[in-house]
Amino acid sequence: MKQKILTLTTLLFFSFLSFGQGIQITGIVKGASDGIPLPGVNIIIKGTTNGVQTDFDGNYTITAATGDVIVFSYLGMASKEITVGSDTAINVQLEADTEQLDDVVVTALGIQKSRKSLTYAAQDINAAELSKVKQTNPVNSLSGKISGVVVNRSSSGVGGSVKVTLRGNSSLGNNQPLYVVDGIPLSNPTGGQPNDTFGDLNGGNKDGGDVLSLINPDDIESLTVLKGASASALYGSAGLNGVILITTKKGRAGSFKVNFSSNILVESAAYYIDLNDKAENDIEDFFNTGVTSITSLSASGGSENAQTYFSYSNTFASGILPTNDLKQHTINIRETAKFFDGIVTANASVLASTQTIDNRPVSGLYFNPLVGAYNFDSPGERLSSYERFEEFDDTRNIQSQRWFRPTFDIEQNPYWILNRNASEDINRKLLASLNLKFKINDWLSLQTRGTYDQTLLNYDKEIFATTEATLAPSTGRYIFNEQDIRQIYGDIIASISKQFNTISLSANVGTSTTRSSTEILNADSGTAGGLQFANVFSIQNFNANPQVSLSQTSLDKKVNSVFASATIGFNEKLFVDLTARNDWSSSLPSNNNSYFYPSVGVTGILSEVFDLGDRISFAKVRASYAEVGNDVPANTVFPERQILFGGGISPLNPVRPLGEVRPEQQQSYEIGTEWRFFDGRFGFDIGYYHTSTVDQYFQVPVSTGTGAVTVGVNSGDIINQGFEGSIFITPIQTENFKWTSNINFATNDNEVEEISNPSDDVQIDNQVISAPGVNTFASYLVEGGSYGDIYAQVVKRDANGRPIVDNGALIINDENPDNTIAGLEKIGNANPDFTLGWNNTLTYKNISLDFLIDGKFGGETVSLTEAVVEGLSNNSRRETENAPIEVVDPSGTVSTLTAQEYYGLAGGRNGFTGEYVYSATNVRLAELAIGYNFKLSESSFFKNIKASAIGNNLFFFYKDAPHDPNVSLSTGNALQGVDVLGLPSTRSWGLNINLTF
Repeated sequence: MKQKILTLTTLLFFSFLSFGQGIQITGIVKGASDGIPLPGVNIIIKGTTNGVQTDFDGNYTITAATGDVIVFSYLGMASKEITVGSDTAINVQLEADTEQLDDVVVTALGIQKSRKSLTYAAQDINAAELSKVKQTNPVNSLSGKISGVVVNRSSSGVGGSVKVTLRGNSSLGNNQPLYVVDGIPLSNPTGGQPNDTFGDLNGGNKDGGDVLSLINPDDIESLTVLKGASASALYGSAGLNGVILITTKKGRAGSFKVNFSSNILVESAAYYIDLNDKAENDIEDFFNTGVTSITSLSASGGSENAQTYFSYSNTFASGILPTNDLKQHTINIRETAKFFDGIVTANASVLASTQTIDNRPVSGLYFNPLVGAYNFDSPGERLSSYERFEEFDDTRNIQSQRWFRPTFDIEQNPYWILNRNASEDINRKLLASLNLKFKINDWLSLQTRGTYDQTLLNYDKEIFATTEATLAPSTGRYIFNEQDIRQIYGDIIASISKQFNTISLSANVGTSTTRSSTEILNADSGTAGGLQFANVFSIQNFNANPQVSLSQTSLDKKVNSVFASATIGFNEKLFVDLTARNDWSSSLPSNNNSYFYPSVGVTGILSEVFDLGDRISFAKVRASYAEVGNDVPANTVFPERQILFGGGISPLNPVRPLGEVRPEQQQSYEIGTEWRFFDGRFGFDIGYYHTSTVDQYFQVPVSTGTGAVTVGVNSGDIINQGFEGSIFITPIQTENFKWTSNINFATNDNEVEEISNPSDDVQIDNQVISAPGVNTFASYLVEGGSYGDIYAQVVKRDANGRPIVDNGALIINDENPDNTIAGLEKIGNANPDFTLGWNNTLTYKNISLDFLIDGKFGGETVSLTEAVVEGLSNNSRRETENAPIEVVDPSGTVSTLTAQEYYGLAGGRNGFTGEYVYSATNVRLAELAIGYNFKLSESSFFKNIKASAIGNNLFFFYKDAPHDPNVSLSTGNALQGVDVLGLPSTRSWGLNINLTF
């Protein structure tokens, strides 16, 4: 490999040296239909690596010899070849290529298809769109740009994970889509997600992050979203929730090219509860101005037979929370080559990334510095005076926590938490793949691929002595967690592409295997076990007693598959798409571990069948049906024992299967139509989908004495249906000015159709999504309800809507028993009814303006942050500024309470959460970029320079909630539609510079 890279580099170097010889050819490249200059046209001397691109105005300069053939190529245009003669000025007009206008789309398993032949909905985003307003996690850029996709950012600050939902929640298990990089399924562990509003005693409600933030956004060539089961059926159970395909950049034949990009953003806390003036000043001083720097350098080049792409990027960020920092380094190498006159094509790549995050923010009440920061109400003192967070304890001869009042389980000095309850997350990713493709003849090829995917997650938390006793014993506490997650994937695919007169056939048949393993090492000195010596953080310092936790867990899973697909075209007017896949999973019982997924779809090209006139450029209708399954987690059907620290064996695995566990099954159909008008300047794609996910896997509590706490059963049916569509238009297009606009919209109606009792001994009334805990907030799955229903403790009111107060306390409402579970009443749903995104690009000569307006309509959200603050302090603004509130006692006597008195009764950590419900509807300016593309002289060292002022999440046109409803406390299923002291959403702005030379 080293010899090959050295040889390639030498060839590129000498090609560069010889580039100045010959005739200097100049010219301009325009579109033939409208005469508008085309920027970015690839121009190469045929048979060499010498090449250039046109600038923003379509101009180019290239050196060539008489008799050389210059090749002009551009996406959507037919390539043109011109032989160099005596003319030194060659102006070119490129014609639209009808075949390219159909687009080639990367679909399931990396199979390329013509877009017009697709029988299902698929949308994509190119590299330019992803990099306009660059984010540390590229998936954040999908919000508002793809219909039917709901993106919720994590509240865990820089490096946080992202929750993506395609066409609604459908499973009690994983609802995240499958991510595929260059045709290879990606292992995307999230390191555990919070599921309780109160918080976790073992480090707080922390987000483990995801591997998508480890991918360099500048390495992405395009991103395609396959939304439905018909699109993703070939991925089997892994594709149940849709697929996001990421295609990375590779080297291209032509001149050696270097790209440099620098992106700097500053951010500030923008959206949090309304506090009184003193508390507001304290919080503004407490939060920092965050700074994120993303720098990327890439080099590419090659000949027609071998190309190389290399990139390095680093990200350095300091969050708005003091001491929260991120450092990340990513290297990506990709080599493509052809051998034996193109009979063999090889593609090899290696991605290596490491990420370190100090003090990743948590949500909930435990270990959360925001509890003390929001509730600091010491008269005559500022919060900043407690930056000196410790003082010497002569009795114990150690530094002890300093705070204005005795600490209790949820409240400590926030600066103590940040410095003496500090944590460190280290995430590493290695992704290596090799793809070999053999061209057997003109219509048959054979491809084999293999990948090794390893993710290492390390979490370390040091909790010093004098931390609140609920969280740590008197000598302190040490928590360490290490996860080694590996996935090995391999497949072999035979592909056929054959034309039989007017009938075309594209078929694939293959087999794949996936081996995944997870090794988890966890060490925790515990809340009672403790350390032998105070503040010495090592496993060797653990006390040897049963309260200490030391465990090692191994999880293994194997899935073997066979699959086939065929697309049959009839005269390029009608296409029939068929797929089939069968999986054998080790997580299911050995006598029932096989499940089959079929799909069928049809597309008719109306514009090829009927004469629709010159104004209609393209029209098609499509319909498809698919069945996809979802197997159960590893080790579900195999009870385990655990060896305890200090001796002894734990009881059986607390979850046992009830009867034969089956995979979940999803039946899905969709219909749609796509139209383009006026040579593609206006068009739309609209569709309807319906999915039914049956045999949901539940874990249901059972009586003791069975050796299990819960049993695993198959039961239930969840239905999702809705409309989605995209509208694209170019309202203005002249030689100097162009405006393109895209509108994406979607609806989703979710219903729990059925929850059936699997046996007489096991009764299922509901399934907990978010446990109620102490905060009187919960989410339950109930027959007749919807996924994401919110349950809260609601105040009882009289006929006039006045709260009823009895003996100085509010009364729980008991008049809606049909919608009440365990004293909590259904008050809304966390999911939006309708989503809308409006994305625009305007260019005038060298100036560009891009903006995205993103809206979500419907749904509810609960501010437990507001409830906690109003119960623990008097810092909420409405407690002091709102008008008195009329209340009534059980006898009907009316009186008034001040706002402070009323919210003091309603708030708190176990208060009446129904008083803190807001509409989740919001419309925001999500992205803004104003750029300038510098016009360079022909002799300039740089080929292109572009600078942009950028902004993200700048402001809301409308928002009812005190927090940002687009931020989620968990990227799992729990804690949707609630904010409980999550890190506030930020507003960011900055500068992006791109250089090409």
